[in-house]
Amino acid sequence: MFKGNSGVDKLIDKATSQQLLEADWDSILQICDSIRSKDVQAKTVINSLKKKISDRNPNVQLYALQVLESCVKNCSTPVHDEISNKSFMEDLREVCVRSSEVVKNKILLLVQAWAQAFRNETKYRVIIDTFNMMKPEGYHFPQLKESDAMFVSEKAPDWSEGPCCHRCRVEFGSFTRKHHCRRCGQVFCQKCSAKYSTIPNFGIEKEVRVCDACYDMLNPSSTSSKSSSDETGLPPEYIASSLSKETQQPKQRTEAECKEEEELQLALALSMDEKENRNIILAERHGETKSTPPPPPVSSNSIYSSGPQLPLSMGGGEEDMDPE
Repeated sequence: MFKGNSGVDKLIDKATSQQLLEADWDSILQICDSIRSKDVQAKTVINSLKKKISDRNPNVQLYALQVLESCVKNCSTPVHDEISNKSFMEDLREVCVRSSEVVKNKILLLVQAWAQAFRNETKYRVIIDTFNMMKPEGYHFPQLKESDAMFVSEKAPDWSEGPCCHRCRVEFGSFTRKHHCRRCGQVFCQKCSAKYSTIPNFGIEKEVRVCDACYDMLNPSSTSSKSSSDETGLPPEYIASSLSKETQQPKQRTEAECKEEEELQLALALSMDEKENRNIILAERHGETKSTPPPPPVSSNSIYSSGPQLPLSMGGGEEDMDPE
């Protein structure tokens, strides 16, 4: 990964810059990966961090302690061997004496967590002795949180190597790259390690690559929502939303609301009846008009057609009439 030590030194400078507003987890994880993949010696990284921890700027000191904490939790034996020597612990005590209260509390927290983690390992006895010597000297150790001491029983494993994926057994090559799960340390292909998650017990607060099995163990809630989604047929986004947690029963109405609705229904029924009656009356009237035939038209000669018609003579004069 790095050519010489200049690459990791640049990463340490970036991860401990006084201009940072929060921890640079990308650089921290790259430093841890370089130690675990043996691209750089743990001793080189610890020596560089010792210089940063002794810096006069408290921000640089705090970020250097953050990097050191992550290396101890993630890089296992190589880093543990480097911090468990008398020289390193004495330097840490001196920094604790002349540093600000925030830096001092961070150092005390780390020493206490390491002493708790290595309490049953004789090779790291110097850390426990340092903790026991600092207690009567008047140092007030902060309360140890569960997340700080969680790596006591579970440490990040060393990375495994292999010619094929640990899960699907596909062989690695030019087009199939290998990836390591940050939790179990096994090697996987892209398909079998495509998920990302935080690993609180290793002090990793940023989402990193993990295999499918480790993701399910670290995120049981998402696994349960997926199974419930398969059972109900609903999308997992809906299952995880707050809408799915709301009651699906109809809202209970008050007595006044029920009475108001009854009155509205009654008014609608009366209105419908009135409309139907009006339509019936109009239909009956229309039927009567159709059944009564219209009177015959009156002719202009109808007044003369009541009696017998007398024939008219062709002459039409008075001389044609018989005298009396």
